[in-house]
Order: sequence, then C-alpha cells, then structure tokens
Amino acid sequence: MNYLYLLLPCLLLASCLDDELAFTVEASPVKADIVRLTDSPADVVAFAGTFTALDKDGILDVNVGIIATPVPNLELRVFSQTQDLLATVVTDAAGKTTLSLPAADLQAVSSLEWAGTYNGKAFRIITNL
Repeated sequence: MNYLYLLLPCLLLASCLDDELAFTVEASPVKADIVRLTDSPADVVAFAGTFTALDKDGILDVNVGIIATPVPNLELRVFSQTQDLLATVVTDAAGKTTLSLPAADLQAVSSLEWAGTYNGKAFRIITNL
C-alpha cells in the first residue's frame, strides 16, 4: 500500500520531461509594436505596426545594450484566428506599416496573426482585438 504513494509522484514527474513536448517554442526574430488607431472612420478598423530586429550582442555592455533596428520591406500576411487571410502588408524604410480593414470584415475576429519570414526564420505575432 505504501508503494502507491510513491508510484503516483513518479508517474507525474516522468510525464513532464521537456524533450517530449509536441513542439518547440522559439522567440520571434522580430519585435512588433502594434496599436489600434483610434482616429479611423467608424466603418474601418486600422492598426499601425512597427517591426524591429533586436541586436543583443551588446546586452551585457552598459554602454551598448540592445539595439532595435527597423526591418524595411518586410512582407506580412495578416490572418484571423481561424487562419483566414485578411490582408498582406509591407513595412516601409522605418519598419512601419498600417493595416486598414472594413469593420464588417472583423465582426467574428477575436485576434490577428501577423506572419512573415525574417532572415530565413518564419514567425507569427498575435494581436488580440
């Protein structure tokens, strides 16, 4: 009977090994600052996004730190949470882009996924509405 108390924790610990996960989560190669624009017409939903790459080589140097560099000409596909393609946008020289969609197209949408590829690495960034 005492062995049952030892068996349960062993089974729980054995089932939580890190190398048995179904997928690996990696950090996005770009950082996104996405905000909803409040000055758009009532029938339009608009977002402004700034996409930067982070250079962390100087992270331990107090005089350098992390450097955020704009990502120009980055093509982004914007999907709904059900993977419906809503639009494709491209960043300008300052890494900025704007997404404008009719409000009617976003009635059943709860989040946007901004998908792209930077330096050969695919990424998705989720924005909740």
